[in-house]
Amino acid sequence: MGRGFIAFRHKAYCWIFASFVIQQIGFWMSHLTLQGLIEERSEGDTLAITALFAALFVPALFVGPFGGVLADRVERKLVVTVSYFASAASAAGLALLTGINGAPPLWAIYTLAFILGTTFSLLGPSAGALVVNSVSSEAVQSAISLQAAVQNLTRVVGPIMAVEVIGSGRFHIGFTGFAVASALAGLMITRVVVDAHDVEMDGLGVFSRIRDGFRHARERKPALLAIATTGVASVFGVAHTALIPSFTREVLEQEPGQFAKVVAATGLGAIVGALTVGYSKTEPSLRQASISLLVYGVCLVGFTASEQLETAMAWQMGVGFCYFTTMTTLQTLLQQVVSDSARGRVMSLFVISWGSVVWIGTLMLGAMADSDGLNLGVRPTLLATSGVLIGYGLVVALISKGMPTGSNYPD
Repeated sequence: MGRGFIAFRHKAYCWIFASFVIQQIGFWMSHLTLQGLIEERSEGDTLAITALFAALFVPALFVGPFGGVLADRVERKLVVTVSYFASAASAAGLALLTGINGAPPLWAIYTLAFILGTTFSLLGPSAGALVVNSVSSEAVQSAISLQAAVQNLTRVVGPIMAVEVIGSGRFHIGFTGFAVASALAGLMITRVVVDAHDVEMDGLGVFSRIRDGFRHARERKPALLAIATTGVASVFGVAHTALIPSFTREVLEQEPGQFAKVVAATGLGAIVGALTVGYSKTEPSLRQASISLLVYGVCLVGFTASEQLETAMAWQMGVGFCYFTTMTTLQTLLQQVVSDSARGRVMSLFVISWGSVVWIGTLMLGAMADSDGLNLGVRPTLLATSGVLIGYGLVVALISKGMPTGSNYPD
């Protein structure tokens, strides 16, 4: 099937991939169900919806670095397995809450979402490092692009499944599905067999090892700038998804739950973007990622100008393509330039910049767009964030020309 699929030659990766597919289908169904539940309980309040993203992503800022230390000091397979089962327990809690009380208080939903976000933060660095440990060096790009592709395939399937759940108000079904999927994924990870990863017995404490991971990223150019670029893409890119329910309802004048179709369109474009990186014979570079981020901003402008649901979905396919081309390129570049002994800690910085700062963007955009905030409206807010992405992408594209790539760090 070509270079994009060579990771499937490794049995351990096949188990990881299969577990990831199942867990992510459940996640996306649950994630959209959470948004739908908040939208119903808050009567469409934009700030309430964006606060959900804060509850999910704030833990990554504080827990993510510790997840990176765990990934370098503890068996990564064990961390992933326990995290999957913890996610199952959190989702089961949401299912019970909404099943017993059809109209649970917002604080209870946010609390369980915070717990769920904490498990994701511990999972991320170990899961990313375990993928790399399960394949040969020449299959790393294939493995990462396939993970990104399936993440976005499930981003199509999960929301489609969630449309009916949200429309019928049976939110507990979505959360139950995620609980079952996470538990099954955890069982599958127990079948994974990989070689032990490198561990530096340096006697450093937790915070010292976090600082050491930052130092390593600074030495392995362009790792630190790649992490910063990920953060900008998250704050001004990922964060815009929190406004999709409001945009679909207020601008496109669609019924509740229809925003899931826009999210699904984003995932469809992202599948193509991730596979494009996997098949590419060009070595991932920061310049390549920054150009994709620039085009992402252009597509977001097109989405913002849309008047019809179908047009908005088409532009969001472009957004999804560019976003995951950017993120897959950045993640692959980082995995290639860092040493395995520091991989977990450096990738925890990537997870922080990818997930933990999203809440800053969602709350900022929510405050700008909401009537209780600056009241700029959804469209002007989205145009402003598009301009930031275009400008930043242009600057990094200019300054990153000639920067090192993975081939400069063969170890």
